[in-house]
Amino acid sequence: MSGAKVVCKYTCIAVSVATICFLATGVTGHADLSGSWENDLYLDSGTNMLYKFSSELFLNYNSGGIDYISSSLFKKDSYYAQTFGIATSISEVDIDSTLDFDPQESGLNYFLAEAALNLADLNIENTFLLEYTGDNWGFGSGYELELSGELPGGPKMYVTNLFGMEENEAEALGIVRGSGYTIQTGNYGPSQFPYTSTTIEISAQRLDCCTFTSTTKLSGENVFEYSIFEFTVDSTSLPFNLGGKLEFRPQTKSVELNPKLDLDWACFEVYTDLYTGDDENLLVNNATGTSIIGGLELEGFGITGLDLGEIAFSSLTALKGDLNRLTDQEDMDLRADDYVLDPDPIYSGLYTNIPYDEVISVEKFSEDSDLYFGADIYFNMSGSLSLFDIGLFTGVSSYDLSDQFTLGAGVAIRPDKLETVRLSFDYYF
Repeated sequence: MSGAKVVCKYTCIAVSVATICFLATGVTGHADLSGSWENDLYLDSGTNMLYKFSSELFLNYNSGGIDYISSSLFKKDSYYAQTFGIATSISEVDIDSTLDFDPQESGLNYFLAEAALNLADLNIENTFLLEYTGDNWGFGSGYELELSGELPGGPKMYVTNLFGMEENEAEALGIVRGSGYTIQTGNYGPSQFPYTSTTIEISAQRLDCCTFTSTTKLSGENVFEYSIFEFTVDSTSLPFNLGGKLEFRPQTKSVELNPKLDLDWACFEVYTDLYTGDDENLLVNNATGTSIIGGLELEGFGITGLDLGEIAFSSLTALKGDLNRLTDQEDMDLRADDYVLDPDPIYSGLYTNIPYDEVISVEKFSEDSDLYFGADIYFNMSGSLSLFDIGLFTGVSSYDLSDQFTLGAGVAIRPDKLETVRLSFDYYF
């Protein structure tokens, strides 16, 4: 079956589901139905003209204080994902559960149940997960218990206990579809609820000019994993900030200092690094013994917050390397302040490096206007042969026809070809 026929097939399914729900609402007279139907069609100039299609139908039915939620996602060649959820509150307890299916495999991906209780200043959150781990193990289960509250003086404390699973950053941020956790299998199997870890974090602590966060992790495998104290010291007389980390592990202790210069003027921001012999430009007392600042490194500069009426102007220029964005995002949907120069090493795996070192953006926005418009010009100043080193132009716009209908379009153009055209149609009810 061709891609166009598949698109038509599942579009008809989505319309049919929405129509049935509307009819049911009209007949019963007591339903409270809301939702959205969002469609994105991507075209390119190659032989495969329709190269990507996404259609998501979201339904929320409320009855008796209970929300019944459905999300159906269709891709170009498949009925891609189906999620059902129920959310409600019973006295002081908030309950939320999710069933996620893979229609292509006719199987359950995961079942996630969450319950949250607030007792005075103590928050108690429980999460149970049943997730498919693969053919060898089948389904595995895990549990999370989180306690949080405010300590005297303002700091907040979080105690997170995990059994049989670990957090998955990419899924938690929505970059990859999933529950937000990874079931641990090991030699014991995936459904024994073994103790995995406990993390204790105390944040937003301030002592005079110093702000610090402390994190301690214990695990079932190694008992004590680490204790980390991260701090930031603000100077009152110099454009200088000092960040640092004191880390204790079972066999080691290390100290890291991360000095920074604050060279921001109004809407103009300069990104700097004080160069040291360490790979991450830190001052450390580990085996390398780096304790000398060799020079000042300018990573780049940007302009933000420059508004001319309803038009906002921004830019970001990398003087070393290229720009980075989160992996799941489209360049045409991003403006200059959505990119980063140097991702935190902890989250670097979630970012994609793009082959451009400068972006200039304009954006039109207004709460009173039905029209939105954003455009970017990307430059590759390190090896481009095109006029002014222009590497890519992107633009996106949307117009609210009414409270229910929104039309949109986007485009990505390289100097030598039209790369992508996107057409959007969204319906809200």
